[in-house]
Amino acid sequence: MIPVVVDASVAIKWVLPEDDSDVAEDLVTSGAPLHAPAFIFVEFANVLWKRMRRDGLSDADATDLMARMRRAPLMLWQGEEPLPATLPLARILDHAAYDCAYLALAIQLDAVYVTADRRFWRKARAKPLFAARVRQLRDLAGQI
Repeated sequence: MIPVVVDASVAIKWVLPEDDSDVAEDLVTSGAPLHAPAFIFVEFANVLWKRMRRDGLSDADATDLMARMRRAPLMLWQGEEPLPATLPLARILDHAAYDCAYLALAIQLDAVYVTADRRFWRKARAKPLFAARVRQLRDLAGQI
């Protein structure tokens, strides 16, 4: 099976009901090896913080969701420094380096990067070099 790199926009759908949560869950149960940089947990915590502020998610619920995320079947890249391709990708795509780090990991692993971040997906799709490497989560519905 082709390895898959996922970001926090996909991971949040594993623990909170959102659009395409079913597709995100199908990705987990597909048996595809799932990878992410270790900082995915920081991004995930930031999403929870936003939900606390905006939607009134309680501290206890956020703590529980974080614990559930920790049990996700992810193989983590533990590098303390960004992969060398991260900054060039950020420049090419004119996009935040932390999102480009997921793409850099996908390139290093010869994997597909699945995201629910439509803005990033549109930028990557516009570049022929990355068009086949980055997939939008919703486009996987019925294909997994």
